[in-house]
Amino acid sequence: MNSQEYHRILGYLRGLVEGTQWESHVYAVGGCCRDEIMGEPIKDIDLAIDLPGGGIGFAEWLHERNLIVNDPVTYPKFGTAMVVLKKFPDVELELVQTRKEKYTDKNSRCPETAFGSIEEDCMRRDLTVNSIFHNITSGKAVDITGRGLADIEAHLLRTPADPDVTFDDDPVRILRCIRFAARFGWEIDKATYQGMCRNVERLRIVSPRRLRMELEKMLLSPRPAMAMELLRDTGAMQYVMPALVPLYELPTRYEGQTVWQYTLKMLTLVPDDIKLRWAVLLLDAGKGAPVPPDSKKGRPPHDIESRKVVWRILPRLRYDEEFIEDVAFLVRYHTFFKGAGNDGEKLSDVRLRKIQYQSGTPERLDMLLTVVNTDNMAYPDDGSLGGQTAAIKRRSEELAGEGLAMFGYKLPVTIQRLRRIIHARTAKQVREAKDYLLSHAYENPLITAEEAEKLLKKFAKASDKTRKQSNKKSNGGKNRPNVEKRTRG
Repeated sequence: MNSQEYHRILGYLRGLVEGTQWESHVYAVGGCCRDEIMGEPIKDIDLAIDLPGGGIGFAEWLHERNLIVNDPVTYPKFGTAMVVLKKFPDVELELVQTRKEKYTDKNSRCPETAFGSIEEDCMRRDLTVNSIFHNITSGKAVDITGRGLADIEAHLLRTPADPDVTFDDDPVRILRCIRFAARFGWEIDKATYQGMCRNVERLRIVSPRRLRMELEKMLLSPRPAMAMELLRDTGAMQYVMPALVPLYELPTRYEGQTVWQYTLKMLTLVPDDIKLRWAVLLLDAGKGAPVPPDSKKGRPPHDIESRKVVWRILPRLRYDEEFIEDVAFLVRYHTFFKGAGNDGEKLSDVRLRKIQYQSGTPERLDMLLTVVNTDNMAYPDDGSLGGQTAAIKRRSEELAGEGLAMFGYKLPVTIQRLRRIIHARTAKQVREAKDYLLSHAYENPLITAEEAEKLLKKFAKASDKTRKQSNKKSNGGKNRPNVEKRTRG
């Protein structure tokens, strides 16, 4: 919402509480106050009531007067309630009593809470710039720390209380501090930064879902590379995504550039889509994978290894399978167009149809081309392929217009029919026959069912011949002991 809508809501609330027990006890607090002062769009409104049970009590008072939509949603443990005013049905308000907190379990972020003064409520918050109150009745800002307004002016982030207490109590505040630094491009106060570093190990207790929430906001911030650098510099990365730590000093083929620096550059270039940003962040993660001790070929291709990293990190962060599959696809095939030429002139239609089939939809191929273009543009000028992906996209669209694309392609014979034709006994045989048929479809996606059956019969015949030759060799080996026995006789 904009500032005008925000002040209309506060004005409406001022009129409601005038002359009641709530007058001078209701405050807007936190992000809405900060963003209004900064002239930023306001996402939501939090209200703090400095009376015992004030959050739920104020919600019930509004409900009794038929001023809200539906019953209030309450959370008695924390003394909070969620309501929607009938006058402003598009805005959800969170109501909470001012409170104090006591953290007794070192393995939990959930404190014991009780009613507290507005001063106690202020000092439990994460940052001074998020600790400014706005008195609904007087219309004035209340800056209890005496630093919140000045820190907004100075573009500085610091904790209201002792940083060690703030971050030890709730280590998510470390991530929030990094997120706000990346959102606004602000500096972190030296004492606050040192407190973050000293308490970074506490991130072990943060739940995967909350970790995901903070990481998403960092990646979608205007400065995702800054957020990732702060995760690195504070030591937080070791507890958040340790698979990325080996990239810090890993050199690229360009002198003076590490894989980590290259990754950060891609983050600054890619559009602000969460799948795309996860993809470029993890694109080269496989380069830091250790070489298997029994490997004779060295480290496997990094795109394959990076895909494994995707499947280690994102499930742990509780992403759903469809999301992970999309990111894994982008990571796995980001090298597909290597060698295709500056304008894609070396990419055959056969190979283009293959990636169309793997993509499934034009939209998914577009995502891949965006990642590939980001990868290309992050190279130094002499390695950049500026026109490649645009040319590939044009050719893909031409094939679609000609009816020769393979998005969502289905074989002209069913899998059941395929199994019968090749007399399949194993899933491997079915998979090999399907791949064989697809290789011909890439050449001609218009092959008929009759042509496909002929190809499968040819495949079956060749497979039978291969099996017979293999069995013949095996039988030959079994005869050797008899020869040896006759020789000894």
